[in-house]
Amino acid sequence: MLKRTTILILLIITCICAHTQDANFSQFFSSPLTLNPANTGNFNGSLRLAGNFRNQWSSFNNAFSTTTFSVDAPILLNKMASYNRISIGLNALTDQSGNGLLKQNYLAGSFAFKKGFDADARHSLSLGFQAAYGSANFNSSLAKFEDQLTPGGFLLTTAEPLQISNTNKKIVDLNSGLIYNASNENGRSLYIGAAVNHIVEPATTTLNSDYHIKRRYTVHGGGYFPVGENTTLHTSFQFQQQGDYREIILGGAASYFINGKSSSYYELYLGTWLRYNDAIIPYVGVEYNLLRFGFSYDINYSSDKTAGAYYRTAEFSIIKVFNNNKENVINCPKF
Repeated sequence: MLKRTTILILLIITCICAHTQDANFSQFFSSPLTLNPANTGNFNGSLRLAGNFRNQWSSFNNAFSTTTFSVDAPILLNKMASYNRISIGLNALTDQSGNGLLKQNYLAGSFAFKKGFDADARHSLSLGFQAAYGSANFNSSLAKFEDQLTPGGFLLTTAEPLQISNTNKKIVDLNSGLIYNASNENGRSLYIGAAVNHIVEPATTTLNSDYHIKRRYTVHGGGYFPVGENTTLHTSFQFQQQGDYREIILGGAASYFINGKSSSYYELYLGTWLRYNDAIIPYVGVEYNLLRFGFSYDINYSSDKTAGAYYRTAEFSIIKVFNNNKENVINCPKF
């Protein structure tokens, strides 16, 4: 119990001192609008729904959990050339630490324009913008400290200097990004993108002080390469920097296409990503008629053993594309 209490205190201090580092997804490729606003409408179809749920250190008082949901769609398709596209989207995210001790909620609207450089849209550039409104809430009444512990549980009053029972800060923010796509007649495709989040570095409240959310810079890319009649290799990477924090994730998955009836198909995915100096991330997915489910589990190998026994992180994703229009196919990233 003492060990668990000590770790909880460390987590609380981390929540207070982390200066609002953004939530991250191992399956970054399955959360398109949190990765890059230029991903808005960057798919083949008339409407896309995407959702992610990440539960980190669940065995330790639900230390961190993040949920996001997005919807995006191209608009005015009959008003422009097939290789150009204007799209809009909406993304909602909720993130909590310490079983609700710190909560952040965001709702963001996205706009993107995709410009094709040839009639087959094999080369294109997408530019996206995102405006977000949110809140950050710190509820110190949920905090537990070692001096509250009795043989019967946390029953005493703490002497720690946390005098504010609830703080809440409203946040207005801006993000932007771009993505370049390229493909050839053999079905191979590559993309590279960059994004800047928190352009205005909005202030958020933690106890009696204001901290500014630092800009997050992201570079990401990937591609897919057919390696057989029914098999494709998908690769992707992500580099992020926010203040002093840096993260590199890279890896890939192989997919196997199973032909079914003329109106349906199955595709199975199996792969692994690596978060440098932190975790190996096995991934398994299944797709049926443009509905893809994904599951990953972080296997930590970090040298930081502070809470190593509680490193258990699972992540689920779902993406559904509606009304795939085979007459308006564009080159776009999948992973």
